[in-house]
Amino acid sequence: MRLFIAVNFSDEVKNKILALQEELKNQVLRNNVTKGNFSRRENFHITLAFLGETPEEKLETLFRIMEDLNPPPFEIHFNSTGCFSHSRKELWWVGADRNCPGYKVLGDIHALLLNRLLEAGFPVDTRPFNAHITLGREIKHTEPVILEKPDIIVKADRISLMKSERIQGALVYTELFGKGSIPSMDDLPHKTMISRSSPMATPEQAGNFCPASGPLPEKISQ
Repeated sequence: MRLFIAVNFSDEVKNKILALQEELKNQVLRNNVTKGNFSRRENFHITLAFLGETPEEKLETLFRIMEDLNPPPFEIHFNSTGCFSHSRKELWWVGADRNCPGYKVLGDIHALLLNRLLEAGFPVDTRPFNAHITLGREIKHTEPVILEKPDIIVKADRISLMKSERIQGALVYTELFGKGSIPSMDDLPHKTMISRSSPMATPEQAGNFCPASGPLPEKISQ
C-alpha cells in the first residue's frame, strides 16, 4: 500500500483552494502548448510524512504511532504561492505563514511523528518540513503566471493515515486511521474508517506534548 500521513481540510477550505487552482489553470492553459497535472479538489492536504509502499503487516504499528499523537487543535494561515522548477516543468504550491501560532504546533506534530516513525524503522523523508498545499505538478506554460495573495485559514484537530491508489484512472486517497474529531462525510476524501478514530486532546490535556527543537527551515520540500 502507498501511504502517507496528512492533515485534510474542510469542504469550505477545499473550495477556497480550488478557486486559487482555477485561477492558476486559467493562466497556464491559455493555449494548446501548455499543460499540467492538477490536484483533485478532494485530494488537497498537508503532507506530514510520506511513507510510500508499505506492507500491510506494518499497519498496526502505524496505528499505534498515530494513537500516540496527542496535540491540541491548531490553526494555519496560508498566505503565499510559489513554484519549484525542474526540467522546464513546475510544481505550484500554496505556502503557510510561519509566524502564525499554529505553524509551530504543526511543526511540533511533524517532529514528534518523524521521531516515532524513524524509531519504528520506517524510511521516511527527513528533509526540512514546510507546510504547503500542492496545486499542480508537471506544469508547463509560455507566459508568466501571477496569482493573487491567498488568505486561507485552516482549522485542524485531526491527523490522518492515508492510502493512495489509482481507481479507474483517478488518484484516490482513503483515510485508514484518523486521530481527532470525526469529520463531516462531505469533508472526507474518498472514504474512511471512522471506527478507528479517537479524539485529540484539548490544549489543557496536552501538557506532555514533545515540541520540536530549533527553528523551522526556509526550504519547502516536495
